[in-house]
Amino acid sequence: MKKDRFTEISNETNELIAKNKKVLDLYTNIRFIMILALVVFVILAIQKEKIRLVSIIVSIVLFIVAFTLSIIMNKYKKIDNDLNYKKSVIRDYLSRFTNDVKSKDTGLEFAKNEYFETDLDILGNKSVFNYINFSKTPFGKKETAYLLSGSLELKDKLKERQEASQELANNLSQTLDTVSYSYQYQNLNPNNKVSDLENSLKSFDNKYSVSIIQILFGVLYLAFFITLIVLSVLKIVPPYSIFILMGAGFFLSNMIYPSSRVLANDLANARNIVKGYSDLILDISKKNYESDILKDLQKPIKLINNKALKSFNIISGFAESRNNILYQVLFDGSIMVDLYVLLFYSRWQKKYANYLREAFLSIGKIESLISISTISLVKEESCLPVVSNKFEFKNIRHPLICESKCIPNSFEFSKRNIITGSNMSGKTTFMRSIGTNYILFLSGSNVCANSFEAPILKLFTSMKVVDDVNNNISTFYGEILRVKNIVEYIKDNKPMLVLVDEIFKGTNTHDRIIGAKSFIEKLNRDNIYSIITTHDPELCKVEDVKNYHFEEHYEDDKILFDYLIHDGIANTRNAIYLLKLAGIVDKEK
Repeated sequence: MKKDRFTEISNETNELIAKNKKVLDLYTNIRFIMILALVVFVILAIQKEKIRLVSIIVSIVLFIVAFTLSIIMNKYKKIDNDLNYKKSVIRDYLSRFTNDVKSKDTGLEFAKNEYFETDLDILGNKSVFNYINFSKTPFGKKETAYLLSGSLELKDKLKERQEASQELANNLSQTLDTVSYSYQYQNLNPNNKVSDLENSLKSFDNKYSVSIIQILFGVLYLAFFITLIVLSVLKIVPPYSIFILMGAGFFLSNMIYPSSRVLANDLANARNIVKGYSDLILDISKKNYESDILKDLQKPIKLINNKALKSFNIISGFAESRNNILYQVLFDGSIMVDLYVLLFYSRWQKKYANYLREAFLSIGKIESLISISTISLVKEESCLPVVSNKFEFKNIRHPLICESKCIPNSFEFSKRNIITGSNMSGKTTFMRSIGTNYILFLSGSNVCANSFEAPILKLFTSMKVVDDVNNNISTFYGEILRVKNIVEYIKDNKPMLVLVDEIFKGTNTHDRIIGAKSFIEKLNRDNIYSIITTHDPELCKVEDVKNYHFEEHYEDDKILFDYLIHDGIANTRNAIYLLKLAGIVDKEK
């Protein structure tokens, strides 16, 4: 059971959290004792002259030990933080087994306004995106949505994505570590959008440089400041002259280095972003990937090394502190710190800034590959689909229905297929199962089936058609627009998959049959695979269509469905029976 893998890792993580807490508590108690002892010996050093030297030495030792313990404790706190995030990630994966997904990520901000996005619940609440997505950076979410876009461009590296997603699924513990760092990024930048990230990256394009005159001024000012301190110690000048110079230096720094203010704002916006990415960068750069696509994506991430991250953190920290007036007077007034921030940042920028965008994009793509590995990880029955000239599958299931409740179906496509059957018998769910799994197939994901072979096709759907009052579009006209879209694409003579539910249901029977027959005739191409559901048996008589149906049966005055697809035309109807159950039609009638 795949669920057992997560349960086992969850138990191991809980054990590690408990062990880590014990060690952390031990160090906390020891440090507390050291601090108490330090206070005692400091007091002794002040009050007892006879043991003052010994007390001072012991105090220094105790301070060093306490300080060292604090450093060690910070490492254990980091481990505890990472483990708790990993625990959250495991909990979210386990929620997929029961379809109790709590994530608020819908992907709707990346919608391409394709009809199938709504028809197949690809984006939105309780959608395929919502179910598989574990990307937490803006670029990761965008890339995951793109992999679910059904774009024919996705065929170019389909096999490579399949290999990568399988590798990530097979190395579950490592993948969970990466996702946990993505969660930490989101915690630091909870409302970060693609546009925000893009704006932050643009700040790295702003060029900062320091002229020779500015450098010379800073050096001369520092020399003068040191000279003044020496003169003050020698009592040649009064001590307050140092403070006068610091005040003057504060104003001079703002005049000589005006670009430091802009840099401070740029780095303030970018600091949380880089901080959030730091753990992701370090984690991914240490991975030993095997698939080509993961290796290629890892290359720019490795170029942003630990040294680059630490130096950026220091530089941005100084730049951000510039907003503190006390900091400015103290550091600008003494050493002209703005000069050194500008110097060190311009050096850092030349060496690393160009790699950031590529690294962030690569991390997003790795996150998207982790997302499309979700089906492989949480579905007991899934397979790696195969690109083929045939279009057939065995035991297909809808990815958003719990496996224990989902009835699988097998099917081999004829070119044109008509499905009839009673209401609620499973026609629409069957078509949506095909459509959603086909989108997963193009993304590089496993699909919810025991086997799945399909050619590369452009997907078109017409299912959840509703009226649009604001644009004066009726349900029937909405259907016409969708079918027109399909007919226009047919003219290009390109391969396509067409799924239409209850064709032209928004108009009268006579017009519906005429329109539907004409449309079905247009689908008579070797490179078009289509399924149309209908309640009109007249459509089943169109030449060269293959007929299938779903059916129901009755037991103890109850309507029951097997949700299995059968050959031939449906010979039962249940609308009147359902109307009777609802009390709309009298049972006597």
